[in-house]
Amino acid sequence: MDLFLSPAASGGDKMKLLSAVVLICLTFNSGLFGSESLDRARQLTKSGDASGARNVLAQAVRSNPKDVTSLTEYAEFLDRYGDPGARPAYEKLIEALGSTGDSAKRSAAAKRLVALDLLAGDHAAANRHFQVYKSAGGNGLSAPGAGATAAQLAGAKQISIPGPLRSFGRMAAISSDLTPEEVLGALARNVVTNGYQASHSNDALEQTEYLKLVHRYLAQARELEKLAGAEKVIKTENCESANVAELLKILGYRMRGGCGSEVVLETVNASRAFLTTDSGFPLTDLEQALRTNRPFSYDYHPTQVTVLYGPEYWLSAKDKSAEFIDAFLSDPSLCRLYLGLSKLDRDTAEELRKAMPVQRLRAFSHVLDFFGGMFEIRNGKAVVPGGQRSAGAWTELVGASPDKGALFFEKMLAKDDGWMASLFDALARMNGPAKDYLTDPARMKRFYTAIRGRVTSPGPARPVFRSNADM
Repeated sequence: MDLFLSPAASGGDKMKLLSAVVLICLTFNSGLFGSESLDRARQLTKSGDASGARNVLAQAVRSNPKDVTSLTEYAEFLDRYGDPGARPAYEKLIEALGSTGDSAKRSAAAKRLVALDLLAGDHAAANRHFQVYKSAGGNGLSAPGAGATAAQLAGAKQISIPGPLRSFGRMAAISSDLTPEEVLGALARNVVTNGYQASHSNDALEQTEYLKLVHRYLAQARELEKLAGAEKVIKTENCESANVAELLKILGYRMRGGCGSEVVLETVNASRAFLTTDSGFPLTDLEQALRTNRPFSYDYHPTQVTVLYGPEYWLSAKDKSAEFIDAFLSDPSLCRLYLGLSKLDRDTAEELRKAMPVQRLRAFSHVLDFFGGMFEIRNGKAVVPGGQRSAGAWTELVGASPDKGALFFEKMLAKDDGWMASLFDALARMNGPAKDYLTDPARMKRFYTAIRGRVTSPGPARPVFRSNADM
């Protein structure tokens, strides 16, 4: 375009030229603003300010709602932190990708959205987005059925816990509102904090009353599951049914008086009766059915929960003959490792899992649980407080370069019984001038020596509860 018009040029030509120049300037400024916003958001994320990063990314999307790069960063950020806004963000990304012709990215976004839909229990949306995935050229994914879950879609493996989730949740002190993917993480936290205590006779750990009750509940639930038969429904046709006596024996009760209005259930085994009432078994309904000589029915399908990476990853050869839930509850170090890995974002956890054998990870499960939440690997490289400016200091302190990704964090986990990881965690949660001062390469080694002290054991990850990083 000729930017210099002759004096004889028409007014219409001048207006067209002015509009084109304005449009070019706006497009340039919008792209520049978007790029600066994404850089700012990445810096905030690295510094541990997730809330600030979210606000910056949201503003970038509002300023340019069709920008694929901003939409991608925003959707993936929300997804990484489990934010419910991830689904609408992915929908906007898919819509924006439709006009670019990038079918590969559109297919990948639709695939992730299907999984999130299933996690939310929205099967209609999952099927709708599955069609988007197919239309974008996606393959290798089966259509989600009415009973499909996100875990099944991703190929994750599930285990059965006997009895309804409501009953197990009451006994294990976990919410019955948890999704199948969240149950074992919540259970692991309870086992780590409340499941074991120091033995009075030696240095070994012994189970607390809480965990003993959970084990006793599982034993009773298996008996009830067997009684429920193939249909997984506990049924009695009337007061004189053959299975009534067996059912009451499992529950810890017996009938006093003959069938009819005089029937009263009385306790004969206090331990079993406690489990029955505490787990929420509908004992009152059963007693009323026996009094009125009517059928009693109680759905006793087992609870299906997802196991991160599948049961085989966690169990040793000698444990694989036992039920996973029993082996899980009986091994506090296994629970702590599960808890530690479940706190990491998917990409970082996968990098660590591939780089370190499970037995080596288990040895440092206490450090990973307390201080692994701020670990982050992006494009194969560890994200460190202080960024590139402090990368050399971190290399010297840890013994591996942040560019090595998983190896860097492996060395950190093994360093000084968790003192190095505690420093990393504290710095990663900081912001502002204090962080810049503390991550100055000239000072970091001296600061770490002061924090660690001369005696490194016991380390900061040995207690049951971690100290406040802000103090």
